[in-house]
Amino acid sequence: MNRWHRKIAFSAFFLLVVFAGVSVRIGAQGLKVSAKTSIGIGWHPWYEIKADPEDSRNLIICGTKWDALGNSPFGFVYATSDFGVTWHAVLEDKSSNWVTEHSCAFGQNHKAYFISEAAKIIDGHPTPELGTTRLFVSTDGGSHWVETIRTGWADYSTSAVSSTSGRLYTFFNSENSTQEQGGTRGGSVGLLIFSSDGKKVAGPFFDSGMRRLGYQGIFPSGALALRSGSVVALFYGKRLTSAGWEADIGIVRADQSREPSLEPVVISHPVMDWRKGCFNYANNSLAYNADDNRLFLLYVDGCKDKERMLLTSSVDDGRTWAESLPVADARELHRALYAPSLVARPGGLLGLLWEEGEDLRSARWLFSYIRDRELVEPLTELARSSNEYEVSNDSLRTALDQVGDIAVDEPSDSSSIMFRVLNELNIVWRGSGLIVAGNRILAVWPSGDSEGTRLNSGVLLPGDSAANETSLTDAKITSDRDVTRQTMLLYGGGQHFDSNTGTLRVCLALANRGNSPIRLPVKVKADDIRSPVGSISVINASNGLHGAGAIWNVSNSVTGDRIPPGSNSDPFCLFFHLEGHGKNISPLEQDDLVILKMKVLGSSDNSSERKTKSKN
Repeated sequence: MNRWHRKIAFSAFFLLVVFAGVSVRIGAQGLKVSAKTSIGIGWHPWYEIKADPEDSRNLIICGTKWDALGNSPFGFVYATSDFGVTWHAVLEDKSSNWVTEHSCAFGQNHKAYFISEAAKIIDGHPTPELGTTRLFVSTDGGSHWVETIRTGWADYSTSAVSSTSGRLYTFFNSENSTQEQGGTRGGSVGLLIFSSDGKKVAGPFFDSGMRRLGYQGIFPSGALALRSGSVVALFYGKRLTSAGWEADIGIVRADQSREPSLEPVVISHPVMDWRKGCFNYANNSLAYNADDNRLFLLYVDGCKDKERMLLTSSVDDGRTWAESLPVADARELHRALYAPSLVARPGGLLGLLWEEGEDLRSARWLFSYIRDRELVEPLTELARSSNEYEVSNDSLRTALDQVGDIAVDEPSDSSSIMFRVLNELNIVWRGSGLIVAGNRILAVWPSGDSEGTRLNSGVLLPGDSAANETSLTDAKITSDRDVTRQTMLLYGGGQHFDSNTGTLRVCLALANRGNSPIRLPVKVKADDIRSPVGSISVINASNGLHGAGAIWNVSNSVTGDRIPPGSNSDPFCLFFHLEGHGKNISPLEQDDLVILKMKVLGSSDNSSERKTKSKN
């Protein structure tokens, strides 16, 4: 590892930097993985990503994070305003020692919502039925949050905001919630509806027909807002029939009325075999293409070597569905597919992220497109676990269970305590890790080894996206103002070079040394980039470019809407990939790894100049 800090003064704006990151080009499709970032360290067993419908640069990731020292889960939210180039931890909920069942959503006017549920702890054990659901609301794209209301426990929640009413719909598992006449005890998907300001709640609402089916656990996920204003959620559940246990996969739809009825539609009955350990019905994902109002459902059916990915779709808000057909896989490896995430792009192209492997602790995360019901080869590997058995201290979980009833007048050996320490390395309870914006797809996935676990993100770019991004970016830059003369770049306190991969991270801060404020957006643009030791590429530019013309939008590092005169931004990081062997280098250049000519673009406060012109 090399560490250095150097200051260069030129009449033009030059900066010498080295950077950490990886740029990967995959196969004939030219798929690129750029802006690969570690979002947060630690085990994140439950996570989902949501995008601001009015500004796709604003993203949040919410879910459950594990506190290994406290042996307890808590709620988290990470936020970005630059499509995942930089992430910030903006909220943690530790209202009790057991905070789970998380979901989040974006609404209108950059509002974001976070559902977080704290169980009551009795004798060290969580008691969900006595727990509390908290709603947190952000009005600035996910940067700042306030708690607005509390209500009863909503198990396994999933949330979306109606596109017409702006209200938040939260579906949940109401397992064994009622006792119907005749002794049939069953569960149902329940629904809570929150006002757009998050201060009022209606419900819960249920479907009586679903209750009568006798579900023993019915779990919703993947809530989506449709063009019509209705909101749908995927569900899976199991129920005991005269022929034995049966699994269902379907959706439940709620319209935009003040007291909506829930309309469940069962789509498939996937194989469930307790003896063979076949529970694939939980591995499913729902996607929506608003352009043609089409829903897509991908799920896993079959068992062991007969396991298949199946795909179906609906064009009438989920009321009817096409025949489920297999997704062709040229590899035919028949390896387990787990925690899939599906997104729909224009033109019928689907993006799919999943974890593959019989042993999830040594699995790998893969991405591919589905075109014409076939996985597009070659696949993109985002992470691979070691084949060796590893343990990470941040994903250890201790479980204590009482076996038998304790009674004072019984012998002391009539009951016992079961003590277990579980290795949860790379285990996902529930994950939804894809979001799409134009030609870019951002993926989120966990990874870990004996050194620790982390949550990662990366932008997936088609091979032809660079040209498309260039034209879009150039059109926007024409309205940006060159403020380079009044700025300075300062060392931001972070630099790291990985000699094994040829990658480096350098963190900087932007200082305003002029007499007027620099207003957002603030960007740093690479006019020229070179390296005397080999080829160099930018990998975390906001516009996806890898050389000259690359732009980093650093607005997220600015507090407020401007950098006042004499003030600095917070640190931001630049990422590069350096490939070369260092031979035939001039002695005068042997210290230079990267030379970057840059400009700073912003919006200066030139109101006085405008006033002068108007008088003339």
